[in-house]
Amino acid sequence: MGTDETRSERALGRLGARLLRGVPRPRVLVGGLGMGFTLRSLLDGLPRSARVVVAELLPSVVRWNRVHFGGVSGRPLDDPRTRLYVGDVADLARGRAAWDAILLDIDNGPEWMVQKANQALYGRRGIARLCASLRPGGFLAVWSAERERSFERRVTSMGLRVRRFRPAPSDDHPSGALIYVVSSALRPTRDF
Repeated sequence: MGTDETRSERALGRLGARLLRGVPRPRVLVGGLGMGFTLRSLLDGLPRSARVVVAELLPSVVRWNRVHFGGVSGRPLDDPRTRLYVGDVADLARGRAAWDAILLDIDNGPEWMVQKANQALYGRRGIARLCASLRPGGFLAVWSAERERSFERRVTSMGLRVRRFRPAPSDDHPSGALIYVVSSALRPTRDF
């Protein structure tokens, strides 16, 4: 985690909010707090009626955010629309339609794990469980450090639609990071 390059994390939040336009009271699950940039960008684009639950596996990351990093990202944990869950995001994706969107910004994407247990989220059963937790018209958005063709093949083999969005790189920070959006029927949107 660092503050020198946060464009793709912010892009995940902005894209999530953009795809939720028109949903009157969106309910969103965010997997991974990190430094809070994804959460802040998401909240900035959502209505006051939104409810966002952010799940962070590591209590130390929550402490760092509250004590050291919260001000850098605009204190998203203090936003009244935010609820914090310290634990595994998989615990909140129980297979019943509860979320309009699930945004995952954990590890380095679907194939490059820091926490080995997170591999289960990106396997067929994990993806099915996440998608079953979405309300009709909902979507799963996944931050990835790079393109992962095996993840794309796995998702499409399940009959789901996957789209890639790549935040525009700058001269100072060329980025290979991208965002996957998985759904059964994605509403049209423009790239950013």
